[in-house]
This record gives sequence, structure tokens and C-alpha cells, in this order.
Amino acid sequence: MTLRKQLIIVSLCLLALPWAGCQYVKEMESVLRQNQQQLLQSAAKPIAHIVKNTLSEQYTKNATETKIAPKMLYTPFRNSPIAIDGYDDEWKNHSPHALFFSGSKEISQDTHSYFKASTNKGNLLLFFHIEDSNIVYHRPGSPSPTHNDHLKITLGEKQQQQTIVLYTSGQGSIQAVTSHHSNDLKNSNIKNSNINNQTTWKTLEPSQRIQGYWQEMSTDMSTGYNIELSIPLSLLKENIEFSIYDVNNVKNIATIPTFTSDTLSLLQPIFSLTDKLSAFQQPSWDIAIVNSKGWLLSPQIQSSKNTKNYEKNSNTLKTNITKSSPSLWESALSRFYRYIMEGVVEEKSPSHALPIWPFESAQLSQSKKKIPPETLTRYQNQWYRVPHSQRSILSVINPIHHTDTREVIGYVILTQSSNALLSLTNNALLRIINLSLTTAALSALILLGFASILSYRIRNLRNQAEKAVTHDGKVQPFSASKSKDEIGDLSRSYAVLLQRIQDYNHYLETLSGKLAHELRTPLTISKSSIEMLKMVDSDDTEKYQRYLLRAEEGLERLRLILNAMSEASRVEQVIQHSDIHQVDIKNLMNEMCLAYQDSYPDFTFTFHSHSSTPTPEISLHCAPELIAQMLDKLIDNATGFAPKHSEILLSLTSTDKSVRLSVDNTGPLLPDSMQQQLFDSMVSIREEKTETPHLGLGLYIVKLIAQHHRGQLSASNNAENTGVSFCVELPTR
Repeated sequence: MTLRKQLIIVSLCLLALPWAGCQYVKEMESVLRQNQQQLLQSAAKPIAHIVKNTLSEQYTKNATETKIAPKMLYTPFRNSPIAIDGYDDEWKNHSPHALFFSGSKEISQDTHSYFKASTNKGNLLLFFHIEDSNIVYHRPGSPSPTHNDHLKITLGEKQQQQTIVLYTSGQGSIQAVTSHHSNDLKNSNIKNSNINNQTTWKTLEPSQRIQGYWQEMSTDMSTGYNIELSIPLSLLKENIEFSIYDVNNVKNIATIPTFTSDTLSLLQPIFSLTDKLSAFQQPSWDIAIVNSKGWLLSPQIQSSKNTKNYEKNSNTLKTNITKSSPSLWESALSRFYRYIMEGVVEEKSPSHALPIWPFESAQLSQSKKKIPPETLTRYQNQWYRVPHSQRSILSVINPIHHTDTREVIGYVILTQSSNALLSLTNNALLRIINLSLTTAALSALILLGFASILSYRIRNLRNQAEKAVTHDGKVQPFSASKSKDEIGDLSRSYAVLLQRIQDYNHYLETLSGKLAHELRTPLTISKSSIEMLKMVDSDDTEKYQRYLLRAEEGLERLRLILNAMSEASRVEQVIQHSDIHQVDIKNLMNEMCLAYQDSYPDFTFTFHSHSSTPTPEISLHCAPELIAQMLDKLIDNATGFAPKHSEILLSLTSTDKSVRLSVDNTGPLLPDSMQQQLFDSMVSIREEKTETPHLGLGLYIVKLIAQHHRGQLSASNNAENTGVSFCVELPTR
């Protein structure tokens, strides 16, 4: 596998950066969720304390009214305006209430007649759907508004009871009249009277006028009519009852209602809670106050100014969303990143999955239906996931206790959608992963480029190395790199190696000439001497002996040359069979120095020793015969180059782990190119011819002996550049 492919594979490890970014954002989202939960918990308690008195008064009032009218009619708050037109388009989200057949408590399931109720800041809103195949309208001039189909609303109890009749002469706006007894006639504006029952009917005061619309409805399933009403809250009392009268013909006056409702106590949102909750309102929060039965008591009211600002902000937001709506690619990336972060494990593992949102409405403050009380006690502080959506909702439920009895009379439900949190983490996730992927891609490109440069340099070095030596063994010039990295060091090492090979090849090329020269001279001497012996008279003893001696000297020189050539192989055999034992190397070198002084009287030999231990002896585990032979070769080499009557210094330095033997002599310096090649076989730099032949095997034998003792050998010019120093460092064990 090429270096480029290896670096590409290694660069794949950079893909761990997006994964680490996902884990970081996941932890960040978890921390944000915990912080939001703690924030909502800390806000729910003061809200419960603020609304406690108001709910206590409401609870006491409802308890009194329930004794009179056990059943309750909850009228949810409606913030948006409503058109009184008799159509049910605006009542789709409101729950219907049952109407009973006349004379029984059987619910009108067969006729599907029902009514719905709501309230706004100043009116009670009602919607009735009545099935009637024969609608009888009020005829002008009729003695009473009850001689036709009509709706009767009964308010209050006993002496405070008030009856309101709503009727119409045809499809359209309704008329509303109220009844009073005969003792009130003098103070009433009488419109119609019935002497038998002493009931009079009059129109309502302008401040209490009821707006309504009667709309006929006909479908394939049924026929009938709708009544849509707006009743001022100032007209209402504690209890209310509805009755529907169906007159089949004008002669039969309806005295029994066709449909009726129970006597109901009204439960309306508490508008004063709106101002109390305004200080806690946050753009992403939803605050709902419900009573212990689960009915919403906190209306979400928007003033006209706020409504205009809200609509303006909504239009601006829509415009911005339209302008900055994400592309299909961005949406796909966002969904993919969210899938990576949340993981399929959360969706499939019940232990990690969030519970499903238990309420029907995502915004409980806008709920029109009753919240099951058991859900308020079962679910307290928890994150929930919305089915078929990526959203989640945080719900914090705090109970509200009665001021006196400490009974639970309501709950503060504080919720927050994860839209803002999801948007924040999505944006952070997008930024982190995009940055990580960009960094990984750039890093991969940089590594690829770097690998290409390295590959090019290595291929260039390979091509130069292949061309450095030709097929016939000739070494070509090699240009070493000047870079200070490992490839540059390798290139320079190649250059040094090739220079050594070139020097060695030069030596081998000149070796034949040296051997021919060394052998030619003794052969010539021996041949000429033998020829002269043939010509000398046998009686001339003096000449005969002289020529014979010259012939023997030539043969002896040939023998020395042959012995020198075979000496290296003999030394290798001796090394393999040498005995190694503990030797006092200091005493050995001292005796050898004295012997050299006798053998080479033309030189002065000096021995110095230095030891880091206080003992007089310096021990070395070695073969003494080989060490002596090694010193002989070093001394022979030193005397061969040192001028006569000069000093040759033998030194011994001892440490705990090794001993260092060195031989220093004055004389010519070593060439820089040959300092490491002197210890190779058949290498010599002698220029002057001597009587004894030198074939460059002496220092090679020194190298073999040093390697056998696991030592290191070096040769260098001394610090004063006046001579050469040969050092052998041998381990003590």
C-alpha cells in the first residue's frame, strides 16, 4: 500500500471530530433541558402563591353554587372575535353539551341536538343546534312570543329568577324579551300581557341586549336550525337553564319544552388572573391555571394593540421565514444530524424513550376541553415527546392549596416547547458538524498533499539510488538533499554510503596494481639473482653467496606477502576458539608498553591509566592473546606513520561499565573520507614504500577482535590536529 493511501486511511480518523461534536451538543442539550426544568420549577411556585387567594375565593363561591345547581357549565375563554351568523365554523374545537327530551332525563342522542358554550371578556357565547323538521316562526300580532318555536333561558333561583325568551319571525336576527310578574307592571314598559298567568314580556335594557342569529340548516341526514347568541355577562346570574320549545301548529301553544338542560352553575375563566400572570409571561412559556376538576381558569387575553403588534410581528416573521427558508439540502442535513445525535436507540429502547405528551392540546392555556384530573397528579415535572414530531414539551405542574383548609384547589401548569431549544441545538449541531467536516476535509487534503510531496521525494530518492550504481558497478555522482528532516538524513546517508563504495571500489581497482608491484619486485630480484648465479664461476664464492642471498631475500618477501594475505582468515579461526576470562588489563598494557619500547628503540612509548574506582587493578573479561594481537596491530600502524624518535601514547580509561584503550601518535592526519573505512579489509592509505609489505589487513584484524569482545572501534584526528588517535571501547562484562 502506498504512503498516500496509508495517510488517507489515517485521515479517516478525523471523522471522529463530528462524532465528538455530536456528543458535545447532546450533552449540551441535556444540560439545557435540566436547566429549563429547574427554571420552570422555580417559577411555578411563586405563580401558585400569587393566584392562591383568587382561586380560594372562586372555590368557595363554586362550592356554594354547587349546592343549588350540582352540575356545572364551563365556558372556555375565546380570545378571537366571533361572527354571530348561526354557522358552526368557529365552534369546531368546542365540546357539545347534552340536551334532554321533555319530561325525562334521557339524552337526545337520536336527534343529535346539543349546545356549546364559550365566553370572551364581556359576553357569554352560545351555540344551539336543534333538529326540527317543521319550524314554526313567530307571527306578527301574536299575543305571546311563546306561541311559536322559541328558546327560553332561565337565570337565577326562586324570587331572583328571570326568564328570557328568544324567538324570530324568520331566518335572521332574533328578538329577546324577559318576563316579569304583575306587581312589577307599573315600573315596566309592557309589550305583551297574558292575563291568565300574569306574565308580561318586555325588551331588555340596551346594556343587556342579546345579539343572536337564527339559521336554518338542512342536510341529507337531518333538518333543523342553529341559534348563535352573545349574552352580556352583566345579565347572567349564578345559575342558568336552557329550554327548547317546538310548536307543531299555531293553535297548540307549547307549554312543555321539547329539549331541556339541567340547572347549571356557570364556571368562567377568571380574568383578573391575566394581569397577575403577565409578569411571568415568556415568549416560549405557556402558563395555565386549572382548578382541581381540570377546568382552565386563566384566559389568555390579547389587547387590540398587542393583537396588531402580534399580527405585524407574525407577518414580519413569515416574511423572514420565506426569505430565509432552508433549502431541501439543509433540511435533509438538519434531519440527518438530528437523527445522528438522538440515535435510533432512544426511539427503540423504552428505557431511554421520553413518555408521550398526555394532553390533547400542546398549549394548555388555549384548551377548550376539560383536562383529566388524574393526569395532573400522575405527571408532575417531565419532558414529553410529541407523537409524529421531533418536538418535545417540558411540563411542570405545581399544586395550589386553599388558604385556610390547605386542600388542593388547583394547579399551575407551566410548559415550554423545545422549538427554541431544538433550534438552538440544531444550529449548534449544524455549525459543529459542518466545521468538523470542513476541518476533516481540509486536513485530509493537506495530508494528501503532504503525502504527495513525501511520495515524490521518496520516489526521487529511489530513482537517484537506482542510478547511483551502474550495471558494471561504477558509482555515479549522487546529490544529497539539504532538507533537515528524516528523508534528507536518509539522502545524506546514501551519499556517504555511495562515497564509501566508490572509495572501496577505487581501492579494489588499484589493488591488482599494488599486488603486481609488490610481487614484481621480489620476483625480479629472485629471477635476476638466479640468472646471475648461472653466469658466476663456481669458484667465485663471494659472488655466488651474494646472489644466492639476494634470491633468498626475494623469496622471503614473497612469503611475507602471502602470509599477510592469509592472516585475516587465520585470525577469524583463532577468534572462534579463543578462551575468554578475567584479566588485569592495566598490568597487561603496562607490560606490552615495556615490550614495545624494546622492540621499537626508535620510538618513545608512554602508558597512562585512569580509573573511576579506587582499586589498583582494572579487570576486563577478554581473551588476553587477542587483546595483545590487537595492540600489536595498532602499534605497528602507529610506528608506520609516526616520525622516528616521536612519542607513542598508550592510554587506559576505566568506568563501571567499560574500559577505553587508545593509541595516539603524531604524524599525517586521516583523510575525512577514509576515517570510517580504515578498518575494512584490504584498505590502506600508505604512500611511502617500505621493506615490509602492507596490504591494509592490520586494522581489519583489530576490527574483528573488537567486534568479538562486543566493543566499538573509532579513528580520528586528535584535538590539536597533530596526529591520529585510535580508540577501542570494550564492555567490562
